[in-house]
Amino acid sequence: MPKEPVAAVKVLPFKILNTYYLYLFKKSSFMLGFFLLTITCLTAQNQEYVLKRKLDFGLLAGSSTLFLTTIHLQRQLNPLPDPSIRALKRSDVNAFDRIATYQYSGLANVSSDALLVGSILMKSYFYFNKKTRKNAFNIGLVSFQSLMLSQSISNTAKLSLRNRPLLYNENVPFEVKQHNYQRLSFFSAHTTVVSSACFSFAFAQQAYIPDGKYNKLIWASAFTIPAVEGFLRFKAGKHYPTDVIAAYLVGLGSSYLMHKLHQKKK
Repeated sequence: MPKEPVAAVKVLPFKILNTYYLYLFKKSSFMLGFFLLTITCLTAQNQEYVLKRKLDFGLLAGSSTLFLTTIHLQRQLNPLPDPSIRALKRSDVNAFDRIATYQYSGLANVSSDALLVGSILMKSYFYFNKKTRKNAFNIGLVSFQSLMLSQSISNTAKLSLRNRPLLYNENVPFEVKQHNYQRLSFFSAHTTVVSSACFSFAFAQQAYIPDGKYNKLIWASAFTIPAVEGFLRFKAGKHYPTDVIAAYLVGLGSSYLMHKLHQKKK
């Protein structure tokens, strides 16, 4: 079993660097989240969703085609050659993201997978709620469109072939590094899924149950859960801070766009 990356950093300057950048990451994430929360809550409207045949067909066809195409292209990639992996240096990673190259946790990786599945399944709430049951299909389709749009963008960005941070970590078993998906760091698909799912849930709740007593908690959770997912992906050594920040924003943006496009006009 590999040692925990942070424990392996025994040189004091690197410990200080680790703590400093983690502090900056947390602070910038908090400030960004507060700003987005304010803007989103001010612009979200309490209007039910209306499906639009041409728009919905075009969105689903376009995003699905792009998603499947990028998946195919990713599968054609070859892993980095062994000499190239051994030649990687932490100094090649920008200072802000470099902290991620010290992270590697199997528990964080498994936890992030579980959180992803949970965020998708929570939409079943609208099928069981009496106030939204008859509109559950509309809510589900709008949410699915947000998911497909965000994932097609994420998969396209991954073709930029950014090496995952664990490739730079000497504590990661070499056989783990010998996979083509270790070249697909930017940006985090897991975080995008969770962000899209959580914000779609909050927007739907706002649209159909604007006076719900748990709305504030739902909004707080919508902003917090994707951040937790991003942190887990970071701790797993799968992604850099910039990967998860970009994913967070794309998930929020796609869910907001679908919310606005499908609102019933007054």
